[in-house]
Amino acid sequence: MLQTQQKSLLETSLLRMTWPVFVELILQMLVGNIDQIMLSHYNETAVAAVGNANQIMTILILTFNVVSLASTILISQYLGARDLKSVSQIYTLSVLVNGVVSVVLASLLFVLAQPILNLMQVPAEVQPESISYLRITALSLPFQALMLTFSAFLRAHAQMLVIMLATGCINLVNIVGNTAFIYGLGPLPQMGAAGAAVSTTICRILGMCMLAAAFYKAIPGEKIRATALRPFPTGLLKRLLGIGLPSGGEGLSYNLSQATSLVFVNMIGTYAVTARMYSVMFAQVCYMLISAVSQAGQIRIGYCIGAKDFDRADKENWKIVRTFLPITVAIAAVLCLFAGQLYGLFSDNEQVIALGKQILLIEIFLEIGRSLNIVLVRNLQAVGDVKFPVTVGIISQWVIAVGLCYFFGIVLDWGLVGMWLAFALDENVRGFIFVFRWKSGKWRKMKTI
Repeated sequence: MLQTQQKSLLETSLLRMTWPVFVELILQMLVGNIDQIMLSHYNETAVAAVGNANQIMTILILTFNVVSLASTILISQYLGARDLKSVSQIYTLSVLVNGVVSVVLASLLFVLAQPILNLMQVPAEVQPESISYLRITALSLPFQALMLTFSAFLRAHAQMLVIMLATGCINLVNIVGNTAFIYGLGPLPQMGAAGAAVSTTICRILGMCMLAAAFYKAIPGEKIRATALRPFPTGLLKRLLGIGLPSGGEGLSYNLSQATSLVFVNMIGTYAVTARMYSVMFAQVCYMLISAVSQAGQIRIGYCIGAKDFDRADKENWKIVRTFLPITVAIAAVLCLFAGQLYGLFSDNEQVIALGKQILLIEIFLEIGRSLNIVLVRNLQAVGDVKFPVTVGIISQWVIAVGLCYFFGIVLDWGLVGMWLAFALDENVRGFIFVFRWKSGKWRKMKTI
């Protein structure tokens, strides 16, 4: 059965694996941004509150990706090598580690919500709603962690369609929940940002239950079981963390640098925070397709590496870059053309709309580098080159993105436009470094499984 599954996954076309991931990412974006969209019709203070709170939540959720991402890579490699026993152990280890970590982080966030927001210099008028949102969503972190874990298992087995359908259901529940809790429906009071948090929490619980059920139904063979950890697979845990910590570290460093930059944005004023929130939302539209393709490509390359087919891995990598980088930049250009109308859908603040037009112009250049980063970082991780991307990422994100963000935005007083220029330079510097790294071929000599 394992040989048949491996063969079918390798023969599945890239686009067939990609389209469910793409739809899933669209739905995830809606789940993530529906709060801001619906709150924009409530008040702009609530939008800024959720924007600040979500920056913190994103960082915490990335800690779960340390294990989830590593489990996807290792399951892909072990399936390619036909090692079902190790696959079963990874299931159990991943659930255990993410479950324990999520409970600890949820407890800390609930207690330290206000000090964290003070550290970020969140405006006083925004803080009460941010605190409420953070404390309510903190309760949902364990469910989010397990949802990501089961999603990683399904993704490694190319069960993208199942994940897409589950995400679609979650999205519908979130819209209904936001309508009920943000604006008040029937006897329910208007709760604003706190209502969005309640709806998000319900969605995460539902999502975890759906993906866990799908995992047990869709994937054959042994599942999560305590006996898989007797004797405890210390070597496998080290390998899981050895891949996950550097791989997750790159994303964690990026989001920590973005959170630091948000401190500078908060120094400008609430209108800049609001403009940034909408800009981030439109940026997600730009890179969504290439992100979906890179996720599918990473799994395929993981199978190639497990099977020791390095030439095919190289071919898969460059096929994604050549095909989808131009498409991503074209999407950014189209959004730039209609920037005024797009920002006008969510705000009538002329400062926000004017800033948005300038930001989306810079976004065209930014997406060149970001596209390279999205594809090459994932593929370098898949082939076992996990330390180099995180090292380059940490240096560039903090020296160029954060350093120049402060210099351009605050010292030179270029504001949010200057900060976006810093982000664009960071993305492009890293992107071209990773191009040269892949072309060097050093990844062919990396030790995998």
